[in-house]
Amino acid sequence: MKILIVDDSRATLEIVRRGLESFGYCRLSIKKTNSPVDALKLTEEWSPDILLTDWYMPDMTGLDLIKAVVELGLEIKIGMITTVDDEAQIKEATSAGARFVLHKPFEDSELHRCLLPLVQGVEESKQALDSIVEVQKELALPKLKQLEKLLQREISAKLELNNIQPQSFNESKVPCLMAVYEDTATQRPRAVAMLDLHAICVFACSEASVDQADLQKAITTQLVSKGVLDACQQVLGRAALAFLDSQTRKSLRLKNVSFIPTAFDNMKKLYEKELDKRIDFSCQLPGMAKGNIILVGF
Repeated sequence: MKILIVDDSRATLEIVRRGLESFGYCRLSIKKTNSPVDALKLTEEWSPDILLTDWYMPDMTGLDLIKAVVELGLEIKIGMITTVDDEAQIKEATSAGARFVLHKPFEDSELHRCLLPLVQGVEESKQALDSIVEVQKELALPKLKQLEKLLQREISAKLELNNIQPQSFNESKVPCLMAVYEDTATQRPRAVAMLDLHAICVFACSEASVDQADLQKAITTQLVSKGVLDACQQVLGRAALAFLDSQTRKSLRLKNVSFIPTAFDNMKKLYEKELDKRIDFSCQLPGMAKGNIILVGF
């Protein structure tokens, strides 16, 4: 993923660059410039995925740069890093196209939190949910005991899965991890899994390189590292074997996994699904907090 940083302060450019390099979630290609005019040229020539800009700069303000980039019609996500804290100006920046406004000085964790929605495939997950058409006669949801046996091989023989009361949506459901499973032939989404933070930590225990410090940091910061996410994705990918289409007798496959920092409308609708189209269950390992998961079939 390509990120362009624009700030007339060379010191700030370096601070932001170092903050991005410690992000860890995905590999970043970073360019920086202290000229908004040069930034506009680089935007056209290099086509960054994300543009991070200051507000007050010579020749062109960050707000003018945002407007110019938006006019180009490119699929570029924009964030602003500035000392500006006036609510009217912040609203002006977000109305112009800024996805976030981060105030200087800032901690790396604050920068990472702002970047998460831009890089973790949230849009892909939304599109997957939007594309769901309920035409299947039979759901491909797994039996809980079968899923438990499969996950015990992947995570730990001490793992326990248990049915819980149907969950309702509330703010404690985010951040979370969303996994979308698709039919191998039609590529249509057939099932969605939502894991809360504690469930994410349980699944991440499958990877020896993920230690307790990584898991504790995920809980306290409500962010997941690349290592934690990768570990979950591997387990969720192998768990697809338990999602069996009763007509074709073929297993589903994992389409994508996304960390969801904030709720969106279609995600909330998953918790309103009929009881015969969902499975609500907990997952737990000795010495760890219980995680909750919802599986919804289509």
